[in-house]
Amino acid sequence: MSVQPVGGTADQRRVDLVLFGIWIAGALLRAVLLPITMHSDLYQIYSRSYEAISQGSWLVWSAQLFAQGFHNLWLLVVLPFLPDSSEIWSPTASLAGIGAQPGDLERFLAYPYVARALILLKLPYVVGDALVGWMLLRAAPPSAGRWVLALWWLNPITLYASTVFGRHDSLWIAAVVGGTLLAERGRRWLGGAATAAAAAARIFPALLLPFFLVAFRRRWGEVWLTVCIVGAIWLSLDVMVIVRTGVSPTLSLLSEYQHVRYLTVLTLTSEGRPALPVFPLLYLLFLLWWIERGPAGARGAAFYWGASAVVLAMVVALAPIHPHYVVWALPFALVAAAQRPVGRVLAVVHAGLFCLWVVQGGAAVTKDLFLPLGRDFVEALPDPRLVLAALVPTRVWVPAVQAAFSALTLWLGWRALVEAAAVVSSPPMQQAGARWERETTAVTAEEASHEQTTR
Repeated sequence: MSVQPVGGTADQRRVDLVLFGIWIAGALLRAVLLPITMHSDLYQIYSRSYEAISQGSWLVWSAQLFAQGFHNLWLLVVLPFLPDSSEIWSPTASLAGIGAQPGDLERFLAYPYVARALILLKLPYVVGDALVGWMLLRAAPPSAGRWVLALWWLNPITLYASTVFGRHDSLWIAAVVGGTLLAERGRRWLGGAATAAAAAARIFPALLLPFFLVAFRRRWGEVWLTVCIVGAIWLSLDVMVIVRTGVSPTLSLLSEYQHVRYLTVLTLTSEGRPALPVFPLLYLLFLLWWIERGPAGARGAAFYWGASAVVLAMVVALAPIHPHYVVWALPFALVAAAQRPVGRVLAVVHAGLFCLWVVQGGAAVTKDLFLPLGRDFVEALPDPRLVLAALVPTRVWVPAVQAAFSALTLWLGWRALVEAAAVVSSPPMQQAGARWERETTAVTAEEASHEQTTR
């Protein structure tokens, strides 16, 4: 932990006060923003939750079964604190291609307790933000603790995703980071379960699972055994849902889930040949390179941390994702960025570029997020995209900001990998890797001897 004992030196007490100030500042920002901002996606997912609770249709939204189930349970907890709320939810939110209608959203915004509702509905996301910040403090060296917390907890990207937009990504980021810390402390299976749970809620952690299996393996047999177990569990759940609903979550995911399509939109084309998707190509090349690094490189928490930063940076930079997904590029990259002055500066610049980058999405992802303050108030606000277009032609500033933001996102991910490689190459880590290899070889030999004796 970066938080030092209160009874330490004056410098240690000052460090504690700085960390405390960062926590308080972030909490105050969230307290102000929670009741006055939202995106309709927040209303959609909780409207589906109300349908599940009121009608008993808990498996109605099979494409995001795990994430939807979490929201169903949370709404069940907070409903007693939302009096006379039965009429504020959309009856069509669970209908694919239809969703909540504008009139439904207006009823929600006219609810007398809408501020209380927004605070309660988004509260788990704030808890997710705080958990990630606390875990990043544990992961970072003490000298970088203040910076890594500030770059996460006060980052406009983090605030935008969880508090303003109102999306649940920080919950699953907390599961991924927590799974990494658990595996680093020897609880590999528990860490893998946490990462798999996050992958069941969002597709991005699924891209990290191959790296996790390779990084924390004791032998290759474990990797193949885990793949078979996970495949069997997934198939069983898929069949169970098919029996109950007649719809396969896997096929729904692959054919209807827009997050899958995000990863294949950017392509290389040439005459007479099928389009070549860029992200899958780079992802597989990076995975193969990373595995080939062998025990000295691809094994252990440090290198997995760097690889995760690269993969998630590629998702953000190369896929046409919605702006709240940018938060996935932060946690693994920030620990490395916080350790050097140039990394801290570029992380701050990255956050500033995000504020420009998000403007290209127009009013729907900027000023319209303040609809809880009243439609008249929002309509009186200028559209930031039109303001920028009046100053600089759109064809100039949009590509420039997109290129700069994507490049810096990739750079932060790559620097995390470079830092990890430096850690792995250090003499203490090389000694630890050699010790790991000796222990693994000894365990394998002992098991083989026992098997031969048994026969």
